[in-house]
Amino acid sequence: MATVQIADIYNPLTFAAGVQEAQTEKNAFIASGVIVRDSQLEAQMSAGGNIGEIPFFQPLGVGEPNYSTDNPGSFSTPNKIGSTKQVFRTAPRNNSWSTMDLARELALQDPLGAITNRIGHYWATDDQSRVIRSCRGMLADNIANDGGDMLFSVATDSSSAITDAERISAEVTIDGDQTLGDAQGNLVAMAVHSVIYARLRKQNLIDFLPISDQGEKIPFYLGKRLIVDDSLPAVPGSNRITYTSILFSAGALLIGNARVMVPSEMDRLPSAGDGGGQDVIHSRVHNCIHPNGFSFTSASVAGQSANYGELILAANWDRRVARKNVGIAFLNTNG
Repeated sequence: MATVQIADIYNPLTFAAGVQEAQTEKNAFIASGVIVRDSQLEAQMSAGGNIGEIPFFQPLGVGEPNYSTDNPGSFSTPNKIGSTKQVFRTAPRNNSWSTMDLARELALQDPLGAITNRIGHYWATDDQSRVIRSCRGMLADNIANDGGDMLFSVATDSSSAITDAERISAEVTIDGDQTLGDAQGNLVAMAVHSVIYARLRKQNLIDFLPISDQGEKIPFYLGKRLIVDDSLPAVPGSNRITYTSILFSAGALLIGNARVMVPSEMDRLPSAGDGGGQDVIHSRVHNCIHPNGFSFTSASVAGQSANYGELILAANWDRRVARKNVGIAFLNTNG
C-alpha cells in the first residue's frame, strides 16, 4: 500500500487557511470573548514596522451636569475630551516540523486536517502563553507603579497550616471582581492553574455547560468561563506556594493579524536519513495580542519581538487609563 507523504497533500493556501482556522478555534481566550479582533490595530500593523500606536479618547466621566437657566448672560464651560494612546509591539514567529514528528498523523483518514490541527493548536497554545505572560508583566507593573489596585490577595508565606481563608473561594473571587468597581459586570472568564481548578471542583462550584458544535462541555465558575493553564504563576515561597488567577472582561485584549509573505512552505532534505530523505514543513505567523488600556514600552527588549521572558517584565508595561477601564483583575491565593 502506498504511503501518504506530506508533499502529496500539501497546498500552501489550503494549508495556511487550515492552520489559521485551527489556531482561532482552539484559543480559549477568543472563544470566551476575552480577545477580540481589532480593525484599528490591524490597520496600524499593515503600515509596516513592529511598533505602533492606538490613539483613543478617554471616557467623558460621571461628573454632575450643568443646570439650565433663562439667563442669556450666563454661559456654560465645555469640558475637555481627553485622549491618550497605547503603544503595541507585534510578534512575528515561526517554527518547523519534519515528517518524522508527524508520521503518526499521516495514517489518519484526514492527514491534512490532522497536521493543520496540530500546528494550529501549537500556535493557539503559544498565543495563550503570550497572553498569560503579558498579564504577569502588567501585574508586576501595577504593583510597582499603581499601588497594586488590580490585585486582591489572601496569600501569605506563613509557616502555619493553610486556612480556607487563604485559598480560592467564591468570596475571594468576588473580592477580586470588586477591584473593577461597577465595571465588574463585564467579567466573562477566569484563567486558573490546575491546582486552583481542582480546588474549585472539590467545592462543587463549577458548572459544565455544553457548547454548540463542540463535543466537550465547558467549565463555568460564578458565571465565568474557566481557562485552565499551568503556565499561570505558582511561585514557591519559604513555606507556601502562591497561585495567581486572572479575571478577564469581554474585549480585555485586542488581536490583530499582519500579512505573512510566506505563511508555510515545504523543505526537502534528500540527504537526511542516510539518503532516505526528509520533508520539513515551516509555519509562520505574525500577530499582536494587546491588553486594552496598557502600553508596551519595549524598555527591555533585545530582539525584534518580545520573548516570553521579556513579556513578564514590569519595565515593559505602563497602564494608560484608570483602573476600572482595564478589564483584567488578579487573585493571589495559597491554593
